[in-house]
Formats: sequence, C-alpha cells, structure tokens
Amino acid sequence: MGVLSLFCCSDTSEDSSDRRSQQPVNGQHRQQSKARPQSTTKQPQATTSNGKTMQRPTTSTNTDHKKEPLNGKIPAVANGDKKEITDDDESTIDPTKNRRVSAGDIIAQASPNEQPPPTPNEQLEPQPMDEDEIDTDIDDFDDTQSNAMLDLKRLQTGQAHDPETGCLLGVATSEKKCLVLDLDETLVHSSFKYLRSADFVIPVEIDGQIHHVYVIKRPGVDEFLEKVGKMYEVVVFTASVAKYGDPLLNKLDLSKSVYHRLYRDSCYNYQGNFIKNLSQLGRKLENTIIIDNSPQSYLFHPSNAVPISSWFSDSHDNELSDLLPFLEDLSKPNVDDVELVLDTSL
Repeated sequence: MGVLSLFCCSDTSEDSSDRRSQQPVNGQHRQQSKARPQSTTKQPQATTSNGKTMQRPTTSTNTDHKKEPLNGKIPAVANGDKKEITDDDESTIDPTKNRRVSAGDIIAQASPNEQPPPTPNEQLEPQPMDEDEIDTDIDDFDDTQSNAMLDLKRLQTGQAHDPETGCLLGVATSEKKCLVLDLDETLVHSSFKYLRSADFVIPVEIDGQIHHVYVIKRPGVDEFLEKVGKMYEVVVFTASVAKYGDPLLNKLDLSKSVYHRLYRDSCYNYQGNFIKNLSQLGRKLENTIIIDNSPQSYLFHPSNAVPISSWFSDSHDNELSDLLPFLEDLSKPNVDDVELVLDTSL
C-alpha cells in the first residue's frame, strides 16, 4: 500500500469523522462569530483614515476538485535500496472534504514524530454538551452560543514558540504590518507524481527513504513574494512539516522575502483541526492579514483573512497578481485597522 493510500487527509484535520464543534468564546480578544465563506458576490467597501474608499478584490472560487489520473511510480531511494510506491488514484481526494491532497499533507501524516501537533490543554477543552446542543459543523464558529472560554493567546502543550517572547514569532524588527501566507494550493502545488511542468524537485525523507516531490509554482508567485516582502513582515504558515517546507521555501523564496516560517507544531489544535491562530503570533491583530485557500485555517480570525481559491495547475490563474494593488493599499500607515476593511460583515 502506498504512502498516499495510508495517509489521506486534509492539512487542517487529524480526524474529521469525530467532530463535536462545541463553540468557544474568547472574551479577551476580538473574534468574529462566523467564518466567512468564499464568495463571488459584491464585497462591502470601507474607507481609510484619509477618506479613501477601498474595496477588496473579488476572488474566483475554484470548485474543480476532480481527480486527475496518476500514472507511473514515485521514485524512492535509500542507501542504494530502490523501492517503488504506487501513487493511488483514489488517495488524491480527501473524501471528507472533497478536495485534493497535496504532497505536504501526505508528508506531515507520514511523519508523526517530526513536529507533532500540539496537545490541547485540558482546561481549555469545551465542557460536555447534550447531543441536541451539538452542532457538528466546525465552520459555524459561534461565540454567542458556547458555555466555554477559550484563551486564544495561551500556548498549548507542545506548541512551538519563541522562548523570548512566549509567542509564535520573535520580537518585531520593523513597523511593517504582518502578512501570513499559506503554502500548498496558495503559492504552490506539490505532488509525488512526476510532473513534466515542475519548476523544481525536492527530496524528502520518509521512513528512512528519500522520495521526490515535484513542485509547480502558482503564476505570478515570484513577483508577488518580491513585492509583498518590501511592504510586509511576511510569514509562511503551513500545516505541513519543516523537512518539506524548508527545502521548498529555499527554492521558492529567491527574493528572501519571507521573514518567518511556521509549521504544524505552531498550529493551534482545536478539535483535531490545525488552526493558524493569529492571536499567538505576537503581532497586533489590526495589523495582521492572512491569505489562505482554506477558510478553516483562519477559523478564529475571518475578519483578518483575504480568501484565495485553491490552485493546482491553471496556467492562466492571476489571483496573486490581482491581489498586489489591494495589499499595497492595506500596507499603508493610514490604514489603522485591516479588519475594518476585510470584515465583510460590516
């Protein structure tokens, strides 16, 4: 049985079949009550402190999650001992999410002892509820109906952090706003399958064997990283692990725009889901933006999010380029609170 067959899951879920979405309340921090779905409807406008009208760009939602046939074998070589691992057709789809699974997802699941996810603290676990009170949809994050308190700034057991600041990031060295970027299906797409159009290939060790991961870059990503690196403190935050993310970013970030790299062990473990908890970064929420193709990743902070569609191979995609003017406006000092611009509930 191949690696893909054994480890098929999304990058934000450990066990999506056992969810009790008892909703938390954060009394200390500003959290929105609903996770914002991706939409192509007209977005509301907001004005900056100097009266300039800003409108967030419309994001096309990519709903084509159909499987592509995977032909051939994945090469794997370790100590001269060759082994072939079949890249299964069915394992490219997460049946619980109806979405394709990237190589980063697979590598994280195949490496449970490397950067294991944090363990939720017992005192932060929601109190038991009656069956008729339980809403099984985790996307309905409603802080008005929960009887539990969730301190989103508090670190969980095993959660990676900077020892000096007690936060995920070290001391800020500039006045720039913070831009958090997802990796897989946002900036790149990776696969164990041989891709003739791959921009580069990275070796990743799994169970003592080296596997080749083929990576294609989203159109416009080079220019995007170079420009946002001049405007923001850029953080790449992925639910995969460093042995995959580090070599990938070493080849992707040629402009050295990424200030920080955060991985699975920095995620907030909420009911088995890997949440990118912006409250733990050590940066002001009003100066923090996240761009991620998965709304679950920013479940706690939808008003800080810029949605983007999942990207796999469309050579005509231009979403990263389209976001640049909007991000340039948000980066300016006269924007006091990005949430006032990004929150579609206003």
